[in-house]
Amino acid sequence: MRWDRPLPGARSVVDKAGDFVVALVIYAMRCIEDGETEALTRMGFGPAEVESLTGLRFGDLKRIQRLKNHCLDIRVDRVAFGEMIRRIRDDGLSTEWEHALIRADAPFDMMRRLFGTTSRAYTKLRQLFGVSSVGRPREPTEAEALALWKMIEHRMREAHREVLLPADYLSISRESAIPLRTVWRESKRGGRDVA
Repeated sequence: MRWDRPLPGARSVVDKAGDFVVALVIYAMRCIEDGETEALTRMGFGPAEVESLTGLRFGDLKRIQRLKNHCLDIRVDRVAFGEMIRRIRDDGLSTEWEHALIRADAPFDMMRRLFGTTSRAYTKLRQLFGVSSVGRPREPTEAEALALWKMIEHRMREAHREVLLPADYLSISRESAIPLRTVWRESKRGGRDVA
């Protein structure tokens, strides 16, 4: 997609293009600051563009964002893109799993560790899915704790890995009838790590 001439149509398209160009300019400025000249060269920045970037101020970025003409020629490396998407799907950390965990009343610490979810995003997702809970999860009985540990160890042994994925936590909670918050807390007590 090329943005080197006026974009016809809706203002929202121009706004998105401006946001993208500003993000690229900020990235390039950070590369200059960190001395990452190779990254700048790969993006097509030469000495003249680097010099121009070093003189920009915040107000300039706001004006760049409002421009209707842009200077980008974006290409996607299809092989790298396909690999990235495959990795995202294979690691079990998709948005669908994130939403499934939230609906199952996952604790914030779990969402932060698994998905990097911020406190604000966590609160918004809980509101979106109508999830509300108060207080700490109950302690499992001795028998429940033992059964839970057996399930966790069986799941990891069966999958030939040392970590539990979101699907594992949900499945263990469902099969054991122990709340997800308790499953998470107990798995952390035993020092098990997450994906």
